[in-house]
Amino acid sequence: MSVTASSNHWLSDCLCDLMASPHVPMPRHGGMHLGHGPVDVFTTRFNQYFGQEARGTLCGHAVDREGLKAGLLALQKRWNPEAVKVMEEPGTHDSHLGHHMMSTEVEWTPQGSAMPEVVVAEASVGEENGHQQIRFLKLEGNSALFRV
Repeated sequence: MSVTASSNHWLSDCLCDLMASPHVPMPRHGGMHLGHGPVDVFTTRFNQYFGQEARGTLCGHAVDREGLKAGLLALQKRWNPEAVKVMEEPGTHDSHLGHHMMSTEVEWTPQGSAMPEVVVAEASVGEENGHQQIRFLKLEGNSALFRV
């Protein structure tokens, strides 16, 4: 899925796209890439969607960019892309700082569970590196979903 910032569903599209992206942990070899290997699509898309100074909150706990990534990777483990529904029409508005504020709510039932999970997301989005990127992301829901 290709996500464009002009979409009314940009934030929910980004989250769903990121959650559906395979994550391949890369071994540390002193910063060197050793030959051809699998591509970590999750990290590639995370870097595309999140600014270098991105930060946020996960269930009220402040996190930096790496904390956001870790929390989203934890969320991905419970995500069921086959059963995701965007629950509310996403909201958008412009702030006086030139950032777009977006919000969305997604629901899914994890595999092996009868109980649905709901995550509410709010983001401040601005232009960085020539395209729209998330500067601040607030995620609310079951805190166990974001535990590493």
